[in-house]
Amino acid sequence: MTVAIVAGVLFTLLTLLVLAHPAPFFFDRPIEVAVQSANVGPFAWFNTFVSAFAGFVGVGVGAAVIVLTFLFRRRATPLVAFSAMYAAVYNIVNIIVSRPRPSGVAHTTSNLIGYSYPSGHVGFFVWLSVLAVVLLARNRLPRALYIASWLLAMVLVAASALSRVYVGAHWPSDVVGGFLVGVAWTCLSFSLGRLTKPVFGNERKVRM
Repeated sequence: MTVAIVAGVLFTLLTLLVLAHPAPFFFDRPIEVAVQSANVGPFAWFNTFVSAFAGFVGVGVGAAVIVLTFLFRRRATPLVAFSAMYAAVYNIVNIIVSRPRPSGVAHTTSNLIGYSYPSGHVGFFVWLSVLAVVLLARNRLPRALYIASWLLAMVLVAASALSRVYVGAHWPSDVVGGFLVGVAWTCLSFSLGRLTKPVFGNERKVRM
């Protein structure tokens, strides 16, 4: 719960700053230019992979995760469904803030649904990664592999954030906002006993 509160407060503060100053922050453009100047080479496919989760594809994948949970681990369905509500928070904030997408940089992405802040992709990968590690790897893998799965999840989230900056879909502050909303809501979900008890029993804390 502590992580959820801290991330939630930081997300709220960042959102207020973006509302007050919708233009890119002083650090956004330099970081965007630096990231886009990198030679992604053989990893270009990853940008395509991440971008594919836009719009209805992302919604469909999220719905499929909930359905699969219901079919194969039914007791976890309320937890997964509630944690997926981060998307509602993201969409509400996205519409209220209405921050324009990046412009004036080497790479930009056209025909995108929604606005720039916060990044829905990053929030999505936070949600999906945490669910995968906690529900699939926790108590099923040796400790070393469990830790490795967390490291892999963190690499995936960081790579997705860099990808969204590289293709010009978001400013760096947008992906920070997406990360914070994803962490805040997902950690909140795993902090609610009524959701976690059917899945993890009477454990006082969920070892994430």
